[in-house]
Amino acid sequence: MKANIDWKPIKTVLLDMDGTLLDLYFDNYFWQEYMPVKWGEMNNMSAELAKAKLHDWYAKEAGTLSWYCLDFWTERLNFNVLELKANVEHLIKYRPHAETFLKRLDESAYSVVMVTNAHEDLIKMKVEKTGIDVFFDRIISAHTIGHAKEEQSFWQKLQLEVPFNLDETLLIDDNLTVLRAAREFGIKNLFTIAKPDSQNPEQETAEFDVIHSFQDLVF
Repeated sequence: MKANIDWKPIKTVLLDMDGTLLDLYFDNYFWQEYMPVKWGEMNNMSAELAKAKLHDWYAKEAGTLSWYCLDFWTERLNFNVLELKANVEHLIKYRPHAETFLKRLDESAYSVVMVTNAHEDLIKMKVEKTGIDVFFDRIISAHTIGHAKEEQSFWQKLQLEVPFNLDETLLIDDNLTVLRAAREFGIKNLFTIAKPDSQNPEQETAEFDVIHSFQDLVF
């Protein structure tokens, strides 16, 4: 089923990174499996207990800038989270057809901006692994803005940083909470991703139009 995007009025394309363009499996595996095991080993704790503790902490920070902040977790857990991520960086990869989609966008007249909650150091790691930066006019991290994308303040400050018309902007993001925040701000053209994580089933996409494959996008 092709995503029904009306490209005619679009001038600005805002794209999320993790779960939208890159496979969310890298991030999910790291936070849910790999890191709890390593953290448990460092603290003489079983993997099961470590997972339970960390999931409680995750839940408290979900949707905030702290949740996405490597510095926050490095301090909280007392070890270098970025260095640990490097151990599984081989899992960083594009979602199917995402790179081809970006190449086509790059040849178009659209202003293409990455808007991501990812920490700047993690963006750098993923850029080095994929070369994804070459497809964007700007890469904007929530950490530079000072607010997570789930917050209205992010969109207010983003529009000052990268002026865009609400009716002429397309946002593609796998995070439904982010899409709801963008809708509240007034962005009209909103699409989500059916399968952000290649190793998990399709997500419930709720009230948003869904992209099953970037191969289906025609513009």
